Amino acid sequence: MDCGILHKAAYDKSGWKDLAPDICRQRMIVEGTLHNTFDPPDMARYCLDISKTLDMTPVSKPTTNYADGYGHCCFMHWRESGMHIYAWDDRKPRFFSIDIYTCKAFNPDHVVTFTYEFFKKNLIKLTWKE
Repeated sequence: MDCGILHKAAYDKSGWKDLAPDICRQRMIVEGTLHNTFDPPDMARYCLDISKTLDMTPVSKPTTNYADGYGHCCFMHWRESGMHIYAWDDRKPRFFSIDIYTCKAFNPDHVVTFTYEFFKKNLIKLTWKE
């Protein structure tokens, strides 16, 4: 089997196709710059608190990791899917990226409001997209 070859029947060059329209899926990316670091304990707290805000059901505790040259990350598994946080603390300004993926609808405004309130004066700039 040659894994480098993708057969024509497996993809469509015309763009995105919803291959599972019967499954609810919602995605959101939230990114921002900070004055101070977004450290692992704060990442874990963000995960736990946003879970309550979005009424998601935790399956696991937040798990944090660190990789030299890349920075910190955190993952939280929900029954309804999950989220990741990535933070680059070795750059100025410090940068974070949060990926939320759920199989349950949520209000994006709640994520933005929560994030503003979570970071308060540490936040320099915030952007997001669905």
